[in-house]
Amino acid sequence: MDQLQHKVLYGFGDSLIFGHELQIGLLDDFAQRHQLAFHNFAANGATVIPTQPSDHTWSSDNHVPDLVMQINSAPATAPDLIVFDGTTNDAISYVDQLHPLGQIASDFNKTSFDVNTYCGCFELAVMRLRERYPLTPIYFIGVHHMPAIPLARQDQVQAAAAAICGKWGIPVIDLYHRGQINTFIPEMAKRYSYNSGDHPHDGGDGTHLNAEGYQRFYTPILEATITPTFNY
Repeated sequence: MDQLQHKVLYGFGDSLIFGHELQIGLLDDFAQRHQLAFHNFAANGATVIPTQPSDHTWSSDNHVPDLVMQINSAPATAPDLIVFDGTTNDAISYVDQLHPLGQIASDFNKTSFDVNTYCGCFELAVMRLRERYPLTPIYFIGVHHMPAIPLARQDQVQAAAAAICGKWGIPVIDLYHRGQINTFIPEMAKRYSYNSGDHPHDGGDGTHLNAEGYQRFYTPILEATITPTFNY
């Protein structure tokens, strides 16, 4: 019997979870397979570092709810499962540009988190998840390589996020290193990513995968990591 069936899933993060223009994100196929009640709180353009009014040219981009805002706005009732991401837009717009990467705090006290840095904001978000939903299994998604971000910066941000999750005891579902998908490879970007929701199979810049891409690469590793937690 599938012990995940009809459980409640909360998703937090950016457009890779929200679903971009197709509104099909990296959790949708997994949720459908297990008939999960999926509540998607992610947002296109969301970051871990909160936006400021002067950060982006388009004013609407300065009002996207960051990760902590998403967590705070979600119901207080604990779900059965939480999955979140949070590297892509910070690596595109913030890290080493408007804010430093920063350092991981040496303790678990909020006052030790430097919220002018990516690490401090990410750690604050993780702490907030644990505060609101202390008994819920939580997983972080290390998303795939994508050519929209310099590789060295992706390596830095992914490593920092994974280390903070390790500190807090949160498993990383690591598509970045072990997911078999890397859209720096042109053929993978052409087949599995899209830019326009009107043309999901015409090839994209490698950031947002189409339904086939998420089904082929994300669902198997989600299955392999999460289902044993429930089906024991």
